[in-house]
Amino acid sequence: METSLFRTGQALCLLLAIFTSGVMGADEMNGSLRVGAASVTITPEPGIFLGGYDYNRRATGTHDDLYAKAVVFENGETALALVVLDALSIQPFITQPIAKDASAKVNSPLLAPTNVIVQATHTHAAPDLTGIYGPDPTHSGLDMGYVNRVISAASDAVKSAWENRVPSSLYWRQAECRGWVDNDSEPDILEPSVTVLEVRNEQGKTVATLTNFAAHPTVLDGDNTLISADWVWGFYTAMSRSLPGEHLFLQGAIGAWIQPKTPDHTFERCAKYGESLAAAVLGAQPRPLEGTRIAVRRQAVKLPLRNETFRQMTQLGLSPRDLSGETVETEVAWFRIGDAEFATHPGETAPEFAEATRKMMRTSGPKFILGLGLDHLGYIVPVRYFDRTSEIKFADYLISMSPGRDAGEVMLAALKQVVGEN
Repeated sequence: METSLFRTGQALCLLLAIFTSGVMGADEMNGSLRVGAASVTITPEPGIFLGGYDYNRRATGTHDDLYAKAVVFENGETALALVVLDALSIQPFITQPIAKDASAKVNSPLLAPTNVIVQATHTHAAPDLTGIYGPDPTHSGLDMGYVNRVISAASDAVKSAWENRVPSSLYWRQAECRGWVDNDSEPDILEPSVTVLEVRNEQGKTVATLTNFAAHPTVLDGDNTLISADWVWGFYTAMSRSLPGEHLFLQGAIGAWIQPKTPDHTFERCAKYGESLAAAVLGAQPRPLEGTRIAVRRQAVKLPLRNETFRQMTQLGLSPRDLSGETVETEVAWFRIGDAEFATHPGETAPEFAEATRKMMRTSGPKFILGLGLDHLGYIVPVRYFDRTSEIKFADYLISMSPGRDAGEVMLAALKQVVGEN
């Protein structure tokens, strides 16, 4: 690893764009906790372009449903909604309308749009939500009708979760899941940790679980044309057999290059891997989580954009997002539920960036890193991937899908601002 992930200097200061008006927060110390959960299917019709792998890959059918899943936490003073989409990617033109519509549908001053956090699981057997996987490299694969459906379904899930709120207690679990996930680029750098937040009602029944683990949902390869959440489907299924409630998978830091072992690319293997993660979750001892505090802070940040491929996306009209400038605006978020802390990364980040983010957090409770949280700007990898491309396996590909060499350090500097205020 790098000896230091925070290099000082004027260059970094110039790259980091922190807007005071972009920092939002609410810290509340008192009140009992009420939590609700819900899910809405977002399975598309056949014929839609699938994201990932290659161009002109259209869905021919459905193996398992895709979902927009939501959990709402409320303590009488403020509220927080976490939304997870079974999707390859998310972009601000998706996440921002979800947050706005969810807040409007809930229609409570407790849930502001800034308190709605959206993340994607990154399954490669779901529709293209970026526009870059169309019929060919020069035509978009984005189906705006489907995008609008996802926005509506996700905000409906938040509304239903709000209506389902019940007095709740929180528990957390910590485990490891090994044996089927590798770092294909740097095998010695791997993050097998599994972090779980469990919500139980007054009768002790599970309302929801939130499981944070890092692994690409890429058991299914480019030959697959069936809609699926990949091994995340196997996880949902296994968890639902053992516990009631909604079960959310929170993707971790999967850049640089955290992949499942794939001796085959079958749904049986998806089920096996999902069952393995569920077994790790269920085998861990639950511990009570202290506190009912809810706090949310978000930070706008401009990442330096050094990748001409990103600019070509705008030139070709593949995406509604403007990627033509020297920087690209994104954001990071930190939030807290009791003594549990969460932080978002706006892409597929290297494991060491997750480690660095956790070290910023100050509570003794569980710490969650949400890759593809609020945004997806490709791979965010350490500088050495740019300097030692010939030595690091797959570095050529990873940096070809990265905003640029400084993105990781700029992201961490922004996170240090929002997490450091805790």
